[in-house]
Amino acid sequence: MLIHASSIVQFQGFAWVLARVSVLFFLLPFFGARNVPALWKAGISLLLAVLLTPLVPSPPPFPATALGTAVGLASEILLGFSIALGVRIILGSVQLAGQFMGFQMGFNMASAMDPETGGQSVVISQALHLFTVLVFFSVNGHHLFIRALSESFDRVPPGSFFLTPGLVNALVALSNEMFVIALKLAAPIIIALFLSNLCLGIVARTVPQVNILMVGFPLNICLGLIFLGIVIANLGPFLTDLVGDMARSVLGLLRLMQVPNG
Repeated sequence: MLIHASSIVQFQGFAWVLARVSVLFFLLPFFGARNVPALWKAGISLLLAVLLTPLVPSPPPFPATALGTAVGLASEILLGFSIALGVRIILGSVQLAGQFMGFQMGFNMASAMDPETGGQSVVISQALHLFTVLVFFSVNGHHLFIRALSESFDRVPPGSFFLTPGLVNALVALSNEMFVIALKLAAPIIIALFLSNLCLGIVARTVPQVNILMVGFPLNICLGLIFLGIVIANLGPFLTDLVGDMARSVLGLLRLMQVPNG
């Protein structure tokens, strides 16, 4: 049975799409979590690659040499890593805000296993992360990422990714933005508990008979949970905008992944 050359080229183009999609799905948060079975990730990647292949510009065939093919696959891995890193930096701001809140409330002494990363995390940080995941899917954030993935083949053809200084600077700027977002989220609880500790310090100086250590812990926990409820009640619009910012950040990173001229 003869295999036409056009069929081989089409299969190689599908392989480029599958390589990019699978790398992203195994590295992105939500989809690439450790508690998601690898077989599911591979199946979703394969299905999405089949759907995207007719919609994206025809990917080039494999290079003539094995070294060129390996370099092309390495560039796809770097592209997926760069996009996933940008998304994880933005989502990490929510978890960092939970770390700030838990530290002020005294919850950092009680950490729990994070099923997504396999490490230890504060309970409040996990709760905020799960709330962000729900908001992400409720506003169809996964549709935005699939659209961005499709546009990535227009902006950065397979094997043409290049780590530019602009891309590195953009990732550094995103990491700076992570701390700003985390402080915005945690500011109400940080300020409230700072004033609470200030008042407790004044009481400790004026009324030494009061056991501030026994009073301070439950008071800070109660105040922290009250303000946490207020923050979560008004967190939906903020996280909705954050999901939109993630999609725009992905497109911005793709614009910086260009091969230098010459």
